[in-house]
Amino acid sequence: MKLFRSSLLISALVLLIAVPATADMRGVPATDERPQATIEGTITSVNVPIVGGGPIVTLLGGLVAFDATGAAVRYVNGHAATTDTLAAGQRVLALLDPATSPLRATTVVILSDRADVTFSGRVDAVDLGAGTLTVLGFTSKVTDRTVFGGPFEGLGAKGLEDVRVGDMVFVEAKAGEGVLLATKVMKLGAPSDSVRRIHGTVASIGETAWTLTLADGSALTVKFGAETKVTGAPKVGDTVDVLARPQSDGSLLAVAILKSVPPPVVAFERFEGAVKAIGATTWTIAPKGGGPDRSFAVDGETKILGSPAVGDGVGVLAKKLDDGTWLAVIIAKAMVPGPARTEVEFEGVVKSLSPGSPTGVWIVGETKVVVTSRTVVRGEPKVGDTVEVEGLKSPDGVVQASKIEKL
Repeated sequence: MKLFRSSLLISALVLLIAVPATADMRGVPATDERPQATIEGTITSVNVPIVGGGPIVTLLGGLVAFDATGAAVRYVNGHAATTDTLAAGQRVLALLDPATSPLRATTVVILSDRADVTFSGRVDAVDLGAGTLTVLGFTSKVTDRTVFGGPFEGLGAKGLEDVRVGDMVFVEAKAGEGVLLATKVMKLGAPSDSVRRIHGTVASIGETAWTLTLADGSALTVKFGAETKVTGAPKVGDTVDVLARPQSDGSLLAVAILKSVPPPVVAFERFEGAVKAIGATTWTIAPKGGGPDRSFAVDGETKILGSPAVGDGVGVLAKKLDDGTWLAVIIAKAMVPGPARTEVEFEGVVKSLSPGSPTGVWIVGETKVVVTSRTVVRGEPKVGDTVEVEGLKSPDGVVQASKIEKL
């Protein structure tokens, strides 16, 4: 059973890149991967709209939904699942393909299973043979789907074997054939635990102790022992985060020392223009407002939307590479607005009506008039009558009638 991470930490693994609406360049924290769209929440319902179709997962009573057809599903502790496993009450993180409509998930991670009850308190008993723990007099059975953990790396429980009588725990459980099934067990700390989180710069490293310089300039010494876990190979001058327990003599014993690594800064740019040339590895775009042409590299992961061709208007989302060139993440064909229609009002003689139906195409004077079920027709006009027509005129001269009245 793998260590539980809070949903906040899990979400942080999938960085969402906020791209500004303007065309100027800004540096935003990002990974070298493409921007990833995600939804996290509690499932309200799982529906299969058609026979043989995939599940539509809804959150917030249907206000948010995504299609899970073909998605890879797994629990946060690594155990495999399927779309049939998805159920109301589960907390999930869905990784989405933003180019699909409706939104389709490529991966769904079940952060926690449905819980009918939650409680916290000291552990009264642990039975490894039966796979149970008792808290506040309630006995819960753990399974291979039970997620174990704690608030910080290295301080939680990896499995039932790490839980001790007297530990303070938080338990989520659901009913299962007359017993409580634990879906999550979070170890909040043993009775004697009092963990401090410290952020500072390494001033010195000794065999038994490290000295840190804190933000206010003061120095703090933490002991270093066999149980101390060091991550990232920090050295003097590096910024670190330290988890430490107070000792009976008033000193601090480091449980974990982690080197702080700021995320890389990647520049993204949004650009609009017209396609001038399309190559296997490079597209040339003429800027919308005039100026020199721009070249954008493309690769196998560049998303081309709308099948743009030379001459088409496009929008480009590009990432600046280390060599100063720009790699297109998305190239999307610009939407072309339909022809404008104008309001008209005119009089004319009805020359023909749509045969056998009150709707269809009428000829009034020399104008084709489209009559629909929404057109208000007054006076039962017939061929030879003079009528007044109101509606919207298309560039081709056809009028979509909103009202026709016999005069």
